[in-house]
Amino acid sequence: MTTNNETTANITSASDIKCILFQQAFTGKRELKIATIPKPQALAADEVLIAVKACGVSFKDVLARYGLLEDIPLAPYIPGFECSGEVIDIGTSVTHVERGDRVVVLTHFSAWSEQIIAKKDLVFKIPKEMSFREAAVLPVAYLTAYILLFEIGNIKPNQTILFHSAGGGVGVAITQLSKLVPNLTIIATASAHKFEVLRGHIHYLFEHDIDYTEDVKKIAPEGVDLVLDCMAGDDCERGLALLKFNGKYIMYGTSSLLSWSVKNFFGITKGMSNWWQNDKISCLRLFQDNKSVHGFNLVQLLLRGSNDTRRYLGDMMHKLFILYREGKIKPIVDSTFTFEDVNDALGRLIDRKNIGTVVIEPFLQSKSDKEKKSKTDTTRVRTDDGHSSSTSGPDDDGNDEDVDDHNKDPDVSQQNNSSSNP
Repeated sequence: MTTNNETTANITSASDIKCILFQQAFTGKRELKIATIPKPQALAADEVLIAVKACGVSFKDVLARYGLLEDIPLAPYIPGFECSGEVIDIGTSVTHVERGDRVVVLTHFSAWSEQIIAKKDLVFKIPKEMSFREAAVLPVAYLTAYILLFEIGNIKPNQTILFHSAGGGVGVAITQLSKLVPNLTIIATASAHKFEVLRGHIHYLFEHDIDYTEDVKKIAPEGVDLVLDCMAGDDCERGLALLKFNGKYIMYGTSSLLSWSVKNFFGITKGMSNWWQNDKISCLRLFQDNKSVHGFNLVQLLLRGSNDTRRYLGDMMHKLFILYREGKIKPIVDSTFTFEDVNDALGRLIDRKNIGTVVIEPFLQSKSDKEKKSKTDTTRVRTDDGHSSSTSGPDDDGNDEDVDDHNKDPDVSQQNNSSSNP
């Protein structure tokens, strides 16, 4: 049986490392390919080399694949905005982490690889109680949710909040963090098949594809204090109409671009034409109603941010780690896939099947490899729709004593991967 130290040694001694590449296709969609690239070489003084254990998959990765995300690198490039792993090496000016530390990384692309070089300001040592999978899905979702609620939204007790995609990674994070605010009325939309899991955590839940405006007005006759919109399109106009006097509307995503068939160019065009109506916001109307409109884009914050910005994100991560240790938040891993199954991972988000965040891992065995073993020597992650992600690891349900150590999450006992507790 391979130990964790031996696994890390094998990674660092390899001449090439495995990664996922987005390659440009004629249709505009970036095709996914498993490739090998040379192992990272010398580090700059402010850089950290990390052996990646788990990678988060967000809707921003889906938008990037279809060319609908701003400032995408020229193809081919390695996608991914967040990952967790172990520190292999550090630059001469790095003092907050050491070799062998368990860390989480926030990055502007490049996360989906066996190894990654990251700037020291965006590498954070994780709590010993936190698994690699939990860490990998924390930065994008929980930083976004925390900043939306408390930094920009300035949400207060006894107010009302409306947000969308309650079953997604950010939606789950918003739900958990909202419970920190006393007497906050929580209204959300989601796909109908997610209601059973989400209903116990959200006061009022509506199907997104049905016009929810009149229902929300009955709950909050004076309007909603804070609207968090990851959809855009029609939801922008609805959100502004539902805001109360002195209310805030924050756009932090544009997932309605993929509300139509992503396999059809004209479907995407229809989505884009609907989305552009957001340019019709009247400044005079905002002035008369004392309403505020804000935008928040974590990717742009990473791309354009200064040293002060990175320190700000570090402070937010520290607050999230404290909340995790106190048991007030718990990242939800929807399902886990191998690098080879990354298309299935993205498909799960496109089909709106996930509750929580999807994870991919570079060292999980592929389905074909597992089929070579006896049935008693394998385990699979079951998701809410019965899907099997063909994985074995620390967050699987049940025990799997015979799986190789590199398929497990070191230093952490096996945990329940159920999505029933947002």
